[in-house]
Amino acid sequence: MPSLPNSIFLDTNIFILGALDLESDECKILSLLESDRNSDWQTKVIFSQELIDQILRVGKRLQNKDWSSGLLAKLWQQLQIDFIFVADQDIQAIADAGIIPREDAGVYLTAKQGKAQCFVSRNYKLIRALVEQTEEFECLTPKEFLQKYAK
Repeated sequence: MPSLPNSIFLDTNIFILGALDLESDECKILSLLESDRNSDWQTKVIFSQELIDQILRVGKRLQNKDWSSGLLAKLWQQLQIDFIFVADQDIQAIADAGIIPREDAGVYLTAKQGKAQCFVSRNYKLIRALVEQTEEFECLTPKEFLQKYAK
């Protein structure tokens, strides 16, 4: 199997579902990246304020604010995080261009500006748009990612 990419972007749904369902593909991805942190070769997981805001918002809606804050703290401790800044005007410009669905413009720019080699999401509409419109990085569903990279 190929080595894990040097940099990866995980969509919000990967973090939330991975924390809620310990048997899910999303949890397996997070576990794979956590074990990778302990090896000589580390995969960086790209984050931005946009992603943090989404994790907090969705986590609060599904559980509560303490749960979502705890999830973020755990992620910072267990993953090799690469935090990047994404400007609001850049998000608006992408949204206005209509290339990527408006609600996903910040997510897309986080992956792009963070130089992600791989983008993982359960959002098939977003993955399809990224593949068809940009072809900037490998786009995979959780199942596809595990089939390709899990040992």
